[in-house]
Order: sequence, then C-alpha cells, then structure tokens
Amino acid sequence: MSEEKKIMEYKPEIPVEGTETAEAAETGQRIVVKFNRPYIFEGKEYAEVDLSGLEGLTVKDAIDIQRQLFNQQEVAASLLTETTTAFARALAVKGTGRPVEFFQQMPRGASKLVCRTVREYMNVENATENHVMRLEKPYSFDGKEYKEIDLNGIADLSSMHDSAAENRMAREGFMVTETSFNYLYACVIASMAAKLPEDFFTGLPLYETVKLKNAVNDAGFFE
Repeated sequence: MSEEKKIMEYKPEIPVEGTETAEAAETGQRIVVKFNRPYIFEGKEYAEVDLSGLEGLTVKDAIDIQRQLFNQQEVAASLLTETTTAFARALAVKGTGRPVEFFQQMPRGASKLVCRTVREYMNVENATENHVMRLEKPYSFDGKEYKEIDLNGIADLSSMHDSAAENRMAREGFMVTETSFNYLYACVIASMAAKLPEDFFTGLPLYETVKLKNAVNDAGFFE
C-alpha cells in the first residue's frame, strides 16, 4: 500500500474483523470510520471520523470514563461497561476531542459503526496463559521494558487484599458493587499480585483494559 498509513474502513455491510483493529493498535495505523452517507453537524458535513486518538489513551482513561458513567447513573454501564454505547461514545469523545453532542446527535447507523470500531479496538486477543498476561506490544515503565505480566500472585492474596481494593474504589468515587466489572479494582489487585505500582497498570494502553480485567478475574485463581 502506497499510503504512509493504512486507512481502516468500516461499513455496515462489511463485518468488522477484530484482527484488523488489533493490528492497528499494534502498528499505530489510522483508525478511520467512513460513513455511508454524509453526517451534518452544526452546519458542517462529515464523511468520516478519525478515531486514531484512541491510540493515545490508557487504562486510566477507561477508569475515569467508567466512574463518570456511574456518577451519571448510566445503569447499563454498571456491569459490562465496555459493551455499552455510552462507554464507546465517551471514548470516542476523548479520542477525537470532539464535543459529546457530535456523537450523541449522530444517526443511529453511523453511531453503531463508531461504537463497533471502539469495541473492536479494545477487543484484542485475550493472550493470557497460566495467569501470565502477554502484552500486545512492549510496554516501558520506569526504564524497563515489559512484554508480559505475571499475575500468578493473585492466588496468594487474601480477603484483606479484596477489602483494600474495595476501599481504594470507594476513595476514588466508585460505588462498591460487583467488583469483577471494575477497571480500577483490576488494577489494584494486579498491582498487589505482581508487586508493581498501580501506575504501571493504569498507564497501560487502552486496548489492554478488558484483557487485564478478565485476567484478574480468571476463575482459575479460585479453584
């Protein structure tokens, strides 16, 4: 391909393949949603929206948005947050810098394309084996490069660690309900288990969020 960056097109009649989005996350390619029909917002016509800004977001951004949705009483987002329209829309706002109204007023078909693209971006391969979480690409923290995170220490944690993680959630403004859905909780537990700072996990790229949450809550730890 002669272009400097590949443009990923998503159209209703073409299924969005998760492998394409994971590839974009790995290579830094542009993530562009092209609309079948132009979208007019505040008198300006848009044929596409560039979501490449998702590449600059982190797990902390996902945590902040999850808390924001809870405080706004977005009931649907209280469980599997990453599957909801409100969450995908909030990430699109943060990734593009456009006002929330730009996405709220978007026709339903175009909105579904945007939401699907955001979800596919976060739906990278769940590459966790024997409680070792492999990262999509090398991650640098405090001058050291990491390609995987060993979470086996979760099996050695006690109920006191759970209480500490719940208190941490409460201090950050979360209502402590079902912790297994909470991104901050996953970061706190992973930090305790791997003996790495909490910032290590909140600084991971956005697309590692769901993988980390699932890895921390792997039923194998409780067998």
